[in-house]
Amino acid sequence: MPQYNTPTGSYAYPDSKSTFPTAPRVSFGRAVAIGLSAGLFGAILMAGSNKVEQFITNRPNSYVPARTLANLLGVTPSFYAKHTDLLNHIHHNGMGMLAGTVRAAMSYYGIIGPFASFVHTGVRLFMDQIVENSAGVSAPPWTWPISEQVIDISHKLFYSMVTGYLCDYYIRGVNWFNV
Repeated sequence: MPQYNTPTGSYAYPDSKSTFPTAPRVSFGRAVAIGLSAGLFGAILMAGSNKVEQFITNRPNSYVPARTLANLLGVTPSFYAKHTDLLNHIHHNGMGMLAGTVRAAMSYYGIIGPFASFVHTGVRLFMDQIVENSAGVSAPPWTWPISEQVIDISHKLFYSMVTGYLCDYYIRGVNWFNV
């Protein structure tokens, strides 16, 4: 709700843009299912945005996700060499689905909107870093070159915005654009 300040004090009243349903439209189980599918869709679009960005910047593919999954599953080097792209896609989509359930829970409990998706970007980055660092594959983001930080965080922000919009729309019935 908008907050208005006057000499006699502040007051708030709901307007058409700030009102949203006080209760979710779906059960928690359905919200988790929505989060899984929204996270998968967001991860697919994030991979697409990666390809567009790589076309523009000539940045090579990253195989950190594939190496992470291979290390965690104990995959043989020959399997890794043959199926690197498959392992990359499994890791991207699996982490996207997992993080989608977190965003669905946020939406279910009323943490909605673009700012919630901005916060979720940190959650998504944190989840990746926990898995990648535990597998001994990646370094902490603050040690990366600044250009890599910008690229990774912007792609994860895009993922979180797509996933967040879908979760808010299907779980709460909130359209960010009030159309």
